[in-house]
Amino acid sequence: MTQKAILKIESYSNGKLTLIAEDFGAKAVVKGMSELCTKKHDGFIKVEMSPPYRSRTTGKNSQNSKFYAIVQEICNETGNDIEDVKDYLKEKAVRRGYPVKVNPLSKRTKPLSTTEVNTVEMSQLIEEALQLAAELGIVTE
Repeated sequence: MTQKAILKIESYSNGKLTLIAEDFGAKAVVKGMSELCTKKHDGFIKVEMSPPYRSRTTGKNSQNSKFYAIVQEICNETGNDIEDVKDYLKEKAVRRGYPVKVNPLSKRTKPLSTTEVNTVEMSQLIEEALQLAAELGIVTE
C-alpha cells in the first residue's frame, strides 16, 4: 500500500529528520501509515523524497487544455483515436523522464495518467506532443 503526502521539514540534526503534516489529508496519511508500520513492520517505513511540484494545471489556458488541443489536432490530421495518440505520446515521453508505474502482477511498466502528474512531467508530455506534431507537419497554435 502506497500513500502520498506533502510534509514540511521542521528540522534535521544528526540523522534525525522531523517532518510536520500540516493539512488534514497529510495528517491522516501519516497517522494511518505510522500505525500500520509500527504494528506490522517493527516501526520501519519506506520513504521516497522529492520536491513537491504542483499538480498539472487544468482549466482554460492550462497545461491540460494545451496538451489536449495538440492531441486533437494530431487526431484530426492523422485519423487516429485520441486514446491511441495519448498512449503513444506518454510512452515516448518516458525517455524525457515522464513517470511510470509497475503492474505488480505482470511487472510491466505503464506511463502514468495525466491526472497523476505534476507541472514538470506534464511539460515533458506537451514537448513530446509538439515534437510529434512538427514531425507530421502539423502547425499548432
